[in-house]
Amino acid sequence: MIPSMRHDISTHDPRDVIRNIAPGEDGIWRTPGNSAVHYPEAGHDTCFGVEDASFWFAHRNRCIAAVVDRFPPPAGLPIVDVGGGNGYVAKMLHEKGLRTILVEPGGSGVRNARARGLPELVQASTEDLDFVPGSIGAIGLFDVVEHIPDDAATIRSLRRLLAPQGRIYATVPAHAWLWSSADDHAGHQRRYSKRGITELFLECGFEPSLVSYYFWPLPAPMLVKRVLLERLAGKRDNADRAKSEHGAANRWIDRLLSPEEARLRRGKGVPMGASCIVVATKRD
Repeated sequence: MIPSMRHDISTHDPRDVIRNIAPGEDGIWRTPGNSAVHYPEAGHDTCFGVEDASFWFAHRNRCIAAVVDRFPPPAGLPIVDVGGGNGYVAKMLHEKGLRTILVEPGGSGVRNARARGLPELVQASTEDLDFVPGSIGAIGLFDVVEHIPDDAATIRSLRRLLAPQGRIYATVPAHAWLWSSADDHAGHQRRYSKRGITELFLECGFEPSLVSYYFWPLPAPMLVKRVLLERLAGKRDNADRAKSEHGAANRWIDRLLSPEEARLRRGKGVPMGASCIVVATKRD
């Protein structure tokens, strides 16, 4: 918990951060434009069906919470969760007492986030929104950057929205050699190495405060199940894949993964994993 950043979120109006939005009768804020996104609309409902019981989503949330605690955003300013899907991460940040605005272009995503009780929901793409420059303390890009054709241009455009010393928190899939039909189905443009994601944020005007792999046990089974066996047996149904790969957490998996959270909470990296987690601070 970060006591200095707690807010009474019931009093907030997202128009203090985004100027060109209006509330709908369903409590979701919208803007007239809505640019194309590289994510299948059905993907939100597929994820919504597995998130709450998934060891993968639970561990990712714990790791995100660890780095936000270790490298907090400027006090008093909101976090904007860009492409926040069903609000699984945003709900965790909100419950930590952080004012969190979810921005998601997909209709099913924001409806699912509404069902989770999140108060500040905006259905739009960031390029359609008129943000107040410097009004944001942090931006979350949780498994989002890999969907964007021009990742550098997007990150540069988000930089101007951040207050001095504002941060981007990001997670991305790792290693090009783990590419499979799951990436094609999800609309991924690429997978990243630790070096590649570090260079991306450096060239976009950020100082990486932490860049680490995580999910260290997963590359080997992913290589066998997703890549090698897929080449032998053909592509799998991705809905079935989501159910089988995002099984419920158990004591064995928790024991394997828990050291990662502890290391990240101390600001230490993990040398190997199936994903990368990044904290990047705006250079003034």
